[in-house]
Amino acid sequence: MPDGPRRPSRWSGRTTSTDSRRGQTTLAGLTVALVLLTVVTAGSIVAADRALSDADGNSLEQHRVERASDALVTDSPLTTAQGYVAPSLANATNASELATAIPSLRGVSFRVRFDGRDVATRGPVTDGVTVSRSVVVVENRTVTEDIELGNETATTLDGRTDEIRVDVAPVNNTTVRTVRIGDRVVLHEPGGIDGSYVVAVSSYTTPEVRVDAVGDPPEGTVTATATLFETRTAQVEVTVDA
Repeated sequence: MPDGPRRPSRWSGRTTSTDSRRGQTTLAGLTVALVLLTVVTAGSIVAADRALSDADGNSLEQHRVERASDALVTDSPLTTAQGYVAPSLANATNASELATAIPSLRGVSFRVRFDGRDVATRGPVTDGVTVSRSVVVVENRTVTEDIELGNETATTLDGRTDEIRVDVAPVNNTTVRTVRIGDRVVLHEPGGIDGSYVVAVSSYTTPEVRVDAVGDPPEGTVTATATLFETRTAQVEVTVDA
């Protein structure tokens, strides 16, 4: 026969001192385990590089520098989330930050150069092996252009971007009906546009902002603001002296 419905057990909600000691012991054990894991992982990378060095005849430095160069241009303190190398990030980094992010740079002397100049050096780099990689560099700048209604109807932002902020401020019974980016209508209101808007644009062309406004004569300002980006190629060079 079934035993009947079970009653929910009661629990006071209080933790005994034994439970507390067990929790502290577990936390301490976890901390030690994480430290040991970090040490073992770093040691495993060195051991793997040495094994490869013995297997194919290339030097330990060669393996380390190749791994470091791959990481520097794909996922490192030098790269943006989109995978570009940014000069601002290269200027802000240092040897400690790079060694923390790239395991193959730990425990060795190294030098990293970007665009022909040193950005990080650790230890004496007197010899070693050097690898250079070509990368795409993105540089940003913010620009603002005004269209003074009554005097002009268009302006061009000299560069590429993927969005523009448009601030429409008509005065004295002026009505701004339409705003175009190139040939595309991005804002339209027969009764009048007023205020701030952010519009998406194609990043493949230089954007021209054009305004249709009526008044006698039209007065006010339409302001276009955007963060423009320019791309170019550069070299990232790393030398490892193990």
